[in-house]
Amino acid sequence: MNNLERVLGYPFYYTGVLADKILHWNNPGSLFFFFPHFHTGGAEQVHLDILRIFADQKPFIIITMNSRNKAHYQAMQDTGRLIEIYKYLNNANRFIVKNFFYGFLASMINRHPKAVVLSANSTIFYELCYYLKESYIIDILHGLFGINNEHWIQATPKINKRIVVSQAVYNAVKNIYINNGFADKYVERLKVIHNAVPLCNFNITKDWNAPLKIVFIARNSKEKRFHLYQQIAVKVIYELPGTKFYCIGNYAKTEPVVNLGEICDRQKLYQTIKSFHILILCSSSEGFGLVISEGMTCGLVPLATDVGGVRETFQDGISGFLIKAENEEDIIEEFITDIKKLDANRELLKLMSNSARDYVQEHINYERFAVEYTKVIEEGKNR
Repeated sequence: MNNLERVLGYPFYYTGVLADKILHWNNPGSLFFFFPHFHTGGAEQVHLDILRIFADQKPFIIITMNSRNKAHYQAMQDTGRLIEIYKYLNNANRFIVKNFFYGFLASMINRHPKAVVLSANSTIFYELCYYLKESYIIDILHGLFGINNEHWIQATPKINKRIVVSQAVYNAVKNIYINNGFADKYVERLKVIHNAVPLCNFNITKDWNAPLKIVFIARNSKEKRFHLYQQIAVKVIYELPGTKFYCIGNYAKTEPVVNLGEICDRQKLYQTIKSFHILILCSSSEGFGLVISEGMTCGLVPLATDVGGVRETFQDGISGFLIKAENEEDIIEEFITDIKKLDANRELLKLMSNSARDYVQEHINYERFAVEYTKVIEEGKNR
């Protein structure tokens, strides 16, 4: 937001301040979370995981954008107080309503001593943080896509702690800092916290001699490159008849892949995929690749493109295979080569499956995740 927009917005901003003075909502835990959505998605699941850590403090949860579905709505509501500002925003009134909420939210947060504010993927938050006075401000960068980079870069001096979900994202952000002339103190505020998944706590049963069962799990978006998975399926089925290809997500035409639809509940997802052998991820960009860990805890061997933080989710050649090709034709062929290798060597497939489960249990567990996020929040409260 430029200075002119800020000046023009002041009447609506101060109307929001007045509304806060009248309503005077109290947040005993002084925790405020800004998340864009409550729909299905890896980032949204991480946000819910974070909220559950602090549910006993009943944080305020500000939802800033419209959601595709209500997959995590009730679960988020159970962890705190939802404030759904997206309901009031539209193209016609956006300037007025946005500035009203800047005033309302800034006034409310500034009333709370030692307030801690955490956000992820929210442009409104980056504009709001200029109005916050004594708050400890934290943001999470899942990756450098999906949000306007200009907003989070400009807000860097206001951010007390910036969490990134992989070393790959850390390196990318550090380079951006260097290119934009930020001091070393801002690099010191970066912290890597890997995402986590609940472990699969029921017996995993797979038929190691049966035709391979392969799955692709992702929302229907361009960077997931579902079309590559379809081409892989066509070619593998031709060479290895009987191989079964499935997908889980909001897809329409998927032939020859069998579409199992969207599955929002993790335990239902685990029950669905526990007999599968291989998980494929074809993405052109990923912050961390949470679905890989979800598959691994059910003993699926991941075959995944070497993008973003994917290489931090498993051990290449031990618990899965990284696809290092860059152009699409070569990517498809490399996937097919690895599938055929595992089909021909079922002992290797079983060994890698066991290694995948062990890796998740040791490195991608909730205990570590909760400890690290709790430490960041406590640093803010005890400043």
